[in-house]
Amino acid sequence: MTMNKNNVKTECSEKDIWLFSTGNIANCLIFNMVALYIMYYYTNILGVSAAVAGTIFMVARLVDAFTDPLMGMIVDRTNTKKMGKYRPFITYGAPFLGIAFVLMFTTPNISAGGKVIYAYISYIFYSLTWTCVQIPQLALPIMLSNNVARRTKIQAVFQFCGAIAGLIIQSYALPMIEAFGGQDNPAAWTKVITIYAVAATVLFILSARSVKDLDVYEYHANAAKASGGQKLSFAESMKAIFKNRALMCVLLAYGTDMFASQITNSMRIYFFKYNLGGRTDLMVWFGWVGTIASILMLFFVGSYVKKLGKRMSIAVVEALCLVFTVVVLIAAPKQQAVVCTVALLATLFMFNFTNTLSRSAVLDAANYAEIKTGVACNAVVSSTFTFVNKCCQAFSAAFAGHILTMTGYNKDLAQQAPGTLNAILYLMTIVPIVAYICSLIGMYFYPINKEDEIKMEEELVAKRAAALASDEN
Repeated sequence: MTMNKNNVKTECSEKDIWLFSTGNIANCLIFNMVALYIMYYYTNILGVSAAVAGTIFMVARLVDAFTDPLMGMIVDRTNTKKMGKYRPFITYGAPFLGIAFVLMFTTPNISAGGKVIYAYISYIFYSLTWTCVQIPQLALPIMLSNNVARRTKIQAVFQFCGAIAGLIIQSYALPMIEAFGGQDNPAAWTKVITIYAVAATVLFILSARSVKDLDVYEYHANAAKASGGQKLSFAESMKAIFKNRALMCVLLAYGTDMFASQITNSMRIYFFKYNLGGRTDLMVWFGWVGTIASILMLFFVGSYVKKLGKRMSIAVVEALCLVFTVVVLIAAPKQQAVVCTVALLATLFMFNFTNTLSRSAVLDAANYAEIKTGVACNAVVSSTFTFVNKCCQAFSAAFAGHILTMTGYNKDLAQQAPGTLNAILYLMTIVPIVAYICSLIGMYFYPINKEDEIKMEEELVAKRAAALASDEN
């Protein structure tokens, strides 16, 4: 079959960036709903204990997390003539992810033990379908641009679109549930989740279609395979991960941040309801601050990174997060709800920066591995991002759930016991403080400075040009 190799694009257009980034609206509609409300849904709607819910998250996420590198290797070895490397998984996986999302927030009319089994099955199904869509999508930006600064801008746009979804979930999900029957009505949750699932599925497919001129069949890769050339082995894939100092440092910084973020996200509704006198009305601002941060990043994150480099850019923001979290630790026992809200909003504002910069740094680490080893393992390296993310979700949920149960959390009480209140406070503050210190350590040992970023970009541009010339011949 003859394929047209003319007009192959190597850099994305501005339209490509925005259309591709609609996929992060889909990502974050699902991710934020699960991160913020699945613990509450399981304890207060499905009727399982916090400890059991935490164990479900841990087991399901750990099972799923270890499939991420395998999925990355599958994606790296994919090279279809019709849809390229990444798009098939996003396009055909999105509908299944939408179905899994709805099932997870559906309460079957079965026994208590049956509900626990159902929760395990539905959560594992959700996690596996999430892997099929997320691994290729997170790897895709690495081919959108070879320019490090422009790639950071792509991540900023991607995060901005995700912040829109965050705003929708944090500001309007609970009011929508109330409108459909109330927060204690299982059917209301399922109806709202179905709306979000349909929207997310459509946006995923739209995002994948937007890069059809970039994610294309690789003639040079197929020719190398046909002639018995070097194939990507499992050992090489693992070397790209475990022998990659840049990646290890980023994962330490990102992973500890995400562990803390997952805990504070799941504890936020408990914190405002019990520790701050029922001021859950203040939670609506959290969606807005993420959107504001993402808008600001569109304008100056590129210049910020260009001036300081990824290493120092991340370290500065981590230090600020640490300071604001200490403020919450001091103000919460005094019932200073507004002070706590402002400090938590500031921390969330900063987290949007570290999240964007860390995602971009993972892509840089993939380039770092390619330059050091000569082998491109983009999806495998990117899969470590979701692997760490899922492990953080698993352990953070289990940790928080068991701490709540051990300290006597009771959903039927209007006000929790002092021990429970202290546990919620420390989960919201002490755990993040430790995490931010670990992140600073990771950035201290990060091996890529500003000069290295420029050198990597030059080498990659030359390599991509050589590959394109090979295709044209």
